Amino acid sequence: MPNGGSDCCGTCWFNHRNHGEAGYAHARSDEPAYCEIRDVEIPNPFWTYCANHPHRSPERNRVPVGPIFVDTRDEGREIWKDCPDTEEVRMGLLKLLARIKEQPQEEYPIGIYRDEVVVWQLGEFREQRATPDLKRIAKFDSRASTGDPFRRSRASLVKAAEVALMKISADAQA
Repeated sequence: MPNGGSDCCGTCWFNHRNHGEAGYAHARSDEPAYCEIRDVEIPNPFWTYCANHPHRSPERNRVPVGPIFVDTRDEGREIWKDCPDTEEVRMGLLKLLARIKEQPQEEYPIGIYRDEVVVWQLGEFREQRATPDLKRIAKFDSRASTGDPFRRSRASLVKAAEVALMKISADAQA
């Protein structure tokens, strides 16, 4: 079966056809792939992704985190469906933002890390309440790292926080 990464909807516990289980046990099921937390049918679940997948959110976060991405056959992941913009989603993202620490955690190394998605999405929402935590994150040591084997640093997160702050600031001045 084709697969653009094991962090796909085809292996997600929020895919209704997987009956709350993560992994490949229901991969050959005839039941349609359907995201329970985003209320959307997933036409190609092994090439569709989001930051709520267990590889990114092992605490089983039911509030949508960022958009749904698709990979058009190894050409890179791109946004397919935007993140819902509700107060519940914004509050969930703000809670995740507040918990981001300078020292990164190990995470599935393909695609965009969840912390970066949280920061980016709050910037896209122009969420003013995110400003204090975004300023905190923008001051992180960009060299803070998980070490080998994948050496995830905070450089992309610091940059995402700076960009989000610019978006929020520009929107406030408009």
